[in-house]
Amino acid sequence: MKEKLLLQVPASTANLGVGFDSIGMALDKCLTIEAKVIEGDSWRFVHEGPNLEGLPTNSDHYMYQIAHKVASKFDVTLPNLEIKMRSEIPLARGLGSSASALVASLYITNFFTELELSKYELLQIATEIEGHPDNVAPTIYGGLVVGYYNSQKNTTDISYIDTPKVDVVLTIPSYELRTEDARNVLPDAFNYQEAVQYSAISNTMISALIQHDYKLAGKLMMQDGFHEQFRSHLVKEMAEIKEIGARHHAYATVLSGAGPTMLTLINKEDSGAFVRELKQAFKDCQTEFVTINEAGVKAKVVYEDATF
Repeated sequence: MKEKLLLQVPASTANLGVGFDSIGMALDKCLTIEAKVIEGDSWRFVHEGPNLEGLPTNSDHYMYQIAHKVASKFDVTLPNLEIKMRSEIPLARGLGSSASALVASLYITNFFTELELSKYELLQIATEIEGHPDNVAPTIYGGLVVGYYNSQKNTTDISYIDTPKVDVVLTIPSYELRTEDARNVLPDAFNYQEAVQYSAISNTMISALIQHDYKLAGKLMMQDGFHEQFRSHLVKEMAEIKEIGARHHAYATVLSGAGPTMLTLINKEDSGAFVRELKQAFKDCQTEFVTINEAGVKAKVVYEDATF
């Protein structure tokens, strides 16, 4: 019987307001992969579900490109594979769909070439490709992760923060926002005074999270100067959702990654009424509770016809 690799790869939310390109948190919305060796001279991709519609099924596929890039880096050869994919992560919504696909590609390459890369090494490769660790680090490890990528030394260092004891609410608009478009509205530089100010806000927010002071952490998340002030006009619902959140005593509402998804952290006593009001006010958006994923990637090797 043939072996196949099963993967469950979590989504991620990045930045948490002030942690631009450095803070990320894994979420329990997963990309599920079944990969196995097949006969023939090409890979085969099978996409199941609406979140993968329109993706290529040939060598233009992002996962194929990443897998072969890494195989070439280590001078190993990949067999031809069938990749069955299902995803709970909508594309181009600020929930790390590309990072989840990137990490899945690394795990697939690692298994089918017997490279024996450690999680640390997988993180280094993923960050080198992605350019920053905010999505890939929590996707691999789970939880809430702070990281820094040194592009000169090509090394990534990460640290963990206890999972926040709050309810997490996503409001996902029906329209896409490409990361490239969201990055194009950012400034090329900040002056010295601004850099000091925004770094101080970010540092204090992290300290507040470590101490589980969610009121202070949320207050600081809402004072981001690195990206959200330049991107908020791209998400038409954001100002009103922040107002509704304030009425329900939410700690913070921020863009998830580059947007357009909005992430709200709120105490458990107030979250239900908040979600119900959002559902009533924004019928074109998907509003839902989501749990924080603390496990990271789950990988299992089974014989055909087995499942998680």
